[in-house]
Amino acid sequence: MTYNIPPTEYNFECVLPPNDEYAEWHDMPEYQIAKARCQSLVHAGRDKAHHHHVVEVIDNDKDINASSIELSGEASITWDLQQNGNVPILRYLTLHLKSLDKFVSFSITVLDESLKTRIFKISNHRSHCVISTAQVDGEEVSICELPMEIGHSWQMCCLDLVNLCEKAFGTTKPNTLSITVNGNCRVSKVFFHKERYADAEMPAHLRCVS
Repeated sequence: MTYNIPPTEYNFECVLPPNDEYAEWHDMPEYQIAKARCQSLVHAGRDKAHHHHVVEVIDNDKDINASSIELSGEASITWDLQQNGNVPILRYLTLHLKSLDKFVSFSITVLDESLKTRIFKISNHRSHCVISTAQVDGEEVSICELPMEIGHSWQMCCLDLVNLCEKAFGTTKPNTLSITVNGNCRVSKVFFHKERYADAEMPAHLRCVS
């Protein structure tokens, strides 16, 4: 079968793996910030023997033959896309995740056409959808908490951000400001795309099956 591979620069916006500027995973600013936060948890006495807070780059994850970031305990990693000056407007967000047999969660902060901040919190700890509001840095923010099913192996989680905003808040033009992935999981890929594609149609570095 022959596939027509879409132009990467138009159809995809890659968050992880790192771009050319940060070719080494260990050098990513987001990773360094996450490591520093874990150290602060240790110094604060919150790192118990049964509940370590760790963020580590796995240089060659044997299950996928590629690098990944492992998060455990209260470890988390955040990509602040607004701070980087690169706010994606592509419709779909995909994360390549593996659960470490514990609760897994991630959150996505978007700004819609009404100039209101919306936060989606997605977790396998929740069993139903909840919509609420909260004060964040003096601003009223709408929060949508969604359940997620995730197995024991690596899997792609693809989110239609336009559809989520429409159903939760009645808006349809989300610009993603930040993405946070929390423990306990490994994450190998985070990227935006214009359309849904088969694995073989994606750029080689974003494919689930190499």
